[in-house]
Amino acid sequence: MNTDTISTGSIAVDYSKSLQDMMADGNYDWVNPAITPKGFPITAVGIVQFETKVFHFNRYISSEDAVEAITADDRRHFWEPAKIEGLLAYGMKNPNEQRQYPIVGLGSFAGVLGSRYVPYLYGHGAGRGLDLLWWDVVWYGHFRFLALRTVLAPVCTENPIRIYRMIESKQRAKTWPIFHRSLF
Repeated sequence: MNTDTISTGSIAVDYSKSLQDMMADGNYDWVNPAITPKGFPITAVGIVQFETKVFHFNRYISSEDAVEAITADDRRHFWEPAKIEGLLAYGMKNPNEQRQYPIVGLGSFAGVLGSRYVPYLYGHGAGRGLDLLWWDVVWYGHFRFLALRTVLAPVCTENPIRIYRMIESKQRAKTWPIFHRSLF
């Protein structure tokens, strides 16, 4: 498959912020008025770190084919198409990139006038915008697609085998009832 990786990096998404605050943080010159919390609800909590990857297919591609190619890129640590909150965090961290080419987030959509619309970042002259396009569009070869995967922090610094053995002992099992074999 003809896929170029334009850039990789990382972002932090602060889910304690509202959609309006995330858009304001991006300092966009224009935002589609149909991008609302009702259409794009933010449901996660906390601050989450993501690894980012921008896919460029350099050909006409449907939304379905782009999602399939993104998720197939790494079957072991798979990528997910970015939701609007990831797209906004990426635009805030990399404000000049969207001036070079439009960047689409296929991970969330809103129903507008009976159709599915997905968010994308674009540039126009010196300005930057956040707009919507139809899910059912065939994307031109100059469009890029943002994908994310969660950066996992270690839960425990202890050796899991050592913890497992401690739990298995009858003596420890009575004092640590919160652990369960299915965790290992």
